[in-house]
Amino acid sequence: MSKGAKAAIFVIVASLLNILLTGLLFVACLGIYSLTLGKLLPQTAVMWAVVASFVISMAGTFLIYRKALAFAQKKFNLEEKLGLYPKKRNY
Repeated sequence: MSKGAKAAIFVIVASLLNILLTGLLFVACLGIYSLTLGKLLPQTAVMWAVVASFVISMAGTFLIYRKALAFAQKKFNLEEKLGLYPKKRNY
C-alpha cells in the first residue's frame, strides 16, 4: 500500500473518530446538565445548555484530538509511515 493511500485512510478514520468523539462529548455534556442544572433551571434554559454543550464538546474534542495525534506521532512515527514530511537528503 502506498504512502498516499495510507495517509488517505488515516485522514478518513481520524475524521470519523473525531466526529464520534464530538457526538459522545455532546451527549455527555447534555447528560450532566440534565442530572444537575436541568432540575434547577427553567425549561427556557435548555436552549443555552445545548449551545454550551456544543461549544464544550467542540473545544474538548479539539484538545483530545491534538493530544491523541501527538501521542500517535511519537509512538508510531506517523510522519515517516504516512509520508507527511519528506525525508531530508544529505548532499
